[in-house]
Amino acid sequence: MISGARAASSAQVPQASVPATAAEIEPWVTPDQRKRASYADDPYFWEGWAAFAAACGGQPRASALERLTFLMIKPEAIVGRRIEPVLDFLSSRGFLITGTWPVSMSRHVARALWRYQINVVPVAHLRALELGVTSGELFVVGLIHPGPMEGAGSAAELLRWAKGSSSAPAGDSLRDVLHGHARMLSFVHAPDEPADVIRELPILCEPGQLDQVMTRLVTAAAWPDARCEAEARAARLTMTARYRQVPEHDLDTSATFRRMRGCLRGSGGLPEVARAAIETGRTTPEQALEVVAALEAATWLPLWDRIVTAAHLTDGLRNGRAMLLTPPPAAKAFR
Repeated sequence: MISGARAASSAQVPQASVPATAAEIEPWVTPDQRKRASYADDPYFWEGWAAFAAACGGQPRASALERLTFLMIKPEAIVGRRIEPVLDFLSSRGFLITGTWPVSMSRHVARALWRYQINVVPVAHLRALELGVTSGELFVVGLIHPGPMEGAGSAAELLRWAKGSSSAPAGDSLRDVLHGHARMLSFVHAPDEPADVIRELPILCEPGQLDQVMTRLVTAAAWPDARCEAEARAARLTMTARYRQVPEHDLDTSATFRRMRGCLRGSGGLPEVARAAIETGRTTPEQALEVVAALEAATWLPLWDRIVTAAHLTDGLRNGRAMLLTPPPAAKAFR
């Protein structure tokens, strides 16, 4: 059964503006034929498309979609005090902020967001990821890029190049600037291309919020500079204000393991398999799920020490399967 609450935004759109079949997802939305076929059966994509069509006055336009994207700020960016470098980086690359919206992520939202890639990781990795992303508030930062896009076909693609990969440093990417210690704790997430913007916003936003975000993104190209500057200041104030509510954490793997070992010596409370993983800094694929489950339950230990520990122990785990949809290359020389 389809929830009426989740379908609310599409009900406002004239039927003719909402494509009905896979063949009607045009290549300008994504050139990837496999993605077009997969997204044709994805209700989140169609909900996002309905919101986009409504924001375009019932006539979806490639010219609007290619200029907009978003960045999701993850909880570790708050506890790790990375908001300022993120926003400074976006500004340096010509992105303008259209708004900032707080969102929350459940384990089910996390699985929906990364639906087409998480099939390659075992449950232990997934549970460690969920421990981090559900630990606090996240933000959706709406972005447009009005200037030259350095050969990229869209603002989403341009941001993907600039963001870089947590597994393949590019030297001057956003991931390099943020200095993450565990690949899983990557501070930000961004859609790879315009089709992903359409699909992912309905996963992260409730219907009314989705309509607001999409309308801001579509109409922001006509904003005066003063409004863009005001939104950038508001974004900075909104997110850095959360620093007062959340204790700072170094997110440093070595320091975290030292603290965890100190907490556990001479005390009980964790299964031996988890204690051994913390002492050695590693675990086996066969034992990883038991270790992560023990860390989830160990609420007497500091939350972010547990998150960093779980991330480090499971970051490299894979199950040998191929992704349902392979993301495009994450990095390109960016000048």
